[in-house]
Amino acid sequence: MAKVIDVSYWQKDIDYGLVKQTGVRGVIVKITEGQEIEETWWGHVAEAEKHGLKWGVYCYSHATTPEEAAAEANEVLYLLGKRIPPMGVWFDFESPACLESDDPTAVCSTFLNAITAKGIPCGIYASLSTLEDVIDVEALADYVPYWVAQYSKHCDFPAEYPGKLLAGWQYSDKLSIGGVNVDMNDWYQNL
Repeated sequence: MAKVIDVSYWQKDIDYGLVKQTGVRGVIVKITEGQEIEETWWGHVAEAEKHGLKWGVYCYSHATTPEEAAAEANEVLYLLGKRIPPMGVWFDFESPACLESDDPTAVCSTFLNAITAKGIPCGIYASLSTLEDVIDVEALADYVPYWVAQYSKHCDFPAEYPGKLLAGWQYSDKLSIGGVNVDMNDWYQNL
C-alpha cells in the first residue's frame, strides 16, 4: 500500500519536494473537466516526474450519454498523446449531471472502453454511495479498477463487491502539505 494524493488547479502551487518528504508515492492529476482542459495538468505531471513520483490522470466527467463520454475520452487521449500514465486514467463520476444520466453504467463503460482500447489502463473514481446506488458495478467487467471515496475509518467496497478490484481508497480531503489542502488516498496497486 502507498500514499497517493490527487491534485488539480487548486493545488497548482504545491511543493513536490514536500509532497515526497511526507511519504507520498503517487499523484493523480486532473487532466480535464468534461471536454475542457485542466490548464495545470502538465505542470503537475512534470513536477511529479521530476521528484520520482508515479502519476495518473482523471477526467472530472459531465457526461450524461455514452456519446458525451466518448468525446471526453477522446479529449483525454488527445492530451496524453503517446504518453501512458503509470497510474492510468480515471473516470471521475460524481458531477450532478452524471448522477442524473439515463444509463450511468453505459456512460462509464463507454469511457473505459475508449481508453483501454488504446492500451491505457482505465478505472472509475466514485463515492461508495454512487457505486451502490447509481452505477451497476456488477454489470462492469471484474478487471475494471475502482478508486473509491469513503471518508471513514475503513473502506467497505471490498466487502460489498468481492471479486471487484479496489485500486485506491480516498479517505480524507483534509490533508495539508505545506499549507496546500489535498485529498489523501491509500493505493493498493503497485507503484
